[in-house]
Amino acid sequence: MTVRCRPRDCRSPFVFVRDGFLEQALLEAIQRAMVHEAGDAAEILDAHTGALRTTTEIRRAWEVSLPDALEGAVLERLEGVRPDLERWCGQPLEESEALAALRYPSGAYYRTHRDASVQPDPLGLHRRVASIVVFVNSGEGAPGASFAGGALRLHELLEDITAAVDVTPEAGTLIAFPSSLLHEVTTVTSGERFSLVTWMLRPDHAHQ
Repeated sequence: MTVRCRPRDCRSPFVFVRDGFLEQALLEAIQRAMVHEAGDAAEILDAHTGALRTTTEIRRAWEVSLPDALEGAVLERLEGVRPDLERWCGQPLEESEALAALRYPSGAYYRTHRDASVQPDPLGLHRRVASIVVFVNSGEGAPGASFAGGALRLHELLEDITAAVDVTPEAGTLIAFPSSLLHEVTTVTSGERFSLVTWMLRPDHAHQ
């Protein structure tokens, strides 16, 4: 069973939502920048080798580089919500990792995965506490939708562990969830999905 909801209707202590995180003018500038760059195939962490690699069996998406001014504007706003995120997750957080700007054209997806690793790793994925997604454009079921499919599917939120929650992307909205949570991006069936992703980390001394 899958339950569909808009971000603001996700009634779970494991989900943090900030409507209107990015204003329309900034969203339009980000999307223009993303459309004009093909990008590189997005990578995954190989659990066996500890190295990054691409595999379309698990992830079919493209990462693009944003101009410094746009990336800086988003990161500045992220710093502004960090105190709220710390209260939400109940622990101090370091500044976010670098921002990933992701394109999901029709047919793209990211299969079920977790963002945090259990064992310490050279890339520091074990320090990830909060996974943060900012929707740049809206998906089917939201006002002004420009693509279909591409929901953020969150597992392990409901009492029925076989059920999942499909969060409809809404432009400008930030959603955060524990990096240990099982999740995926469902297949985009038409149009193109644009999103920004980053992670906030627990301080180094938490594992010393």
